[in-house]
Amino acid sequence: MSEFLFIQSRDPFTDALTKSQYELIHHLANAGNRVTVVLIQNGVMPATKSSIFTPFTKLLHENITLVADKFSLQQREIDAEQLIPEILTTDLDIVIKALLSGQKVIWN
Repeated sequence: MSEFLFIQSRDPFTDALTKSQYELIHHLANAGNRVTVVLIQNGVMPATKSSIFTPFTKLLHENITLVADKFSLQQREIDAEQLIPEILTTDLDIVIKALLSGQKVIWN
């Protein structure tokens, strides 16, 4: 079992590649790997309760930790109350900790 940290910066509503990236995350989690997804920049857009993007929503039902960057949310005027309840908020130091602990970090 490996540990993966995905940094998702792309908006799935405007970038077609995000669907395949979410599918990779799904497959890695289903294979027994420990997966965390950090949503940054426009990658936070599907994290709101009003957003519907099926490949992302599918991740909510997996054993995947989903977190949104506080600064990215603030820049897009998204309050924590607007987020899907399963999504936590964090600072980007989570990425540094993942690198130092030997996790495989993938930036999309």
